[in-house]
Amino acid sequence: MANLSFDPVAGEKVTTRGHTGLFTIDSIYPSGHPGLGTADLKLVGTEHYERGVPWSMLNFWDETRPIRRAIEWLRANPVVPFPNYVVDYQVEARDDHQGNPAFYVRFFVEPDDQPSPEKIKGLNRFLGSVQTMLLSLNLDRWPYVQVSEKRSLLDVAS
Repeated sequence: MANLSFDPVAGEKVTTRGHTGLFTIDSIYPSGHPGLGTADLKLVGTEHYERGVPWSMLNFWDETRPIRRAIEWLRANPVVPFPNYVVDYQVEARDDHQGNPAFYVRFFVEPDDQPSPEKIKGLNRFLGSVQTMLLSLNLDRWPYVQVSEKRSLLDVAS
């Protein structure tokens, strides 16, 4: 997974050890070494800045961030083609049925009354490649990969 990056991005929300409150990343300063650098942080709702905070001290507010980054990388660098009938995805961090920490990744596909065997095989290959990629990231939560049909909202105007 060459060039898959989990480096911070300006605008992301973080907390950091030794400081109270929620910050927004204002500026990023890579060091030239992968995964290393510093960031300037702005305390949300104030004009207070913390400057030169090492990336290793950042705790990202969105814990689904690595999953979303990996899926977007996969969309741009398909190991297995990203099916054109996959229209969206959703990621949740919650406990599984046994109380273990988990990520639930749900891909939404266009409804199809009679999907072909090829389409089903292709979707299964895609879902398997996503799960394999997520497992290779050694995350602190187990990734569950699911698929659902996209549902459209009905206009119930009377």
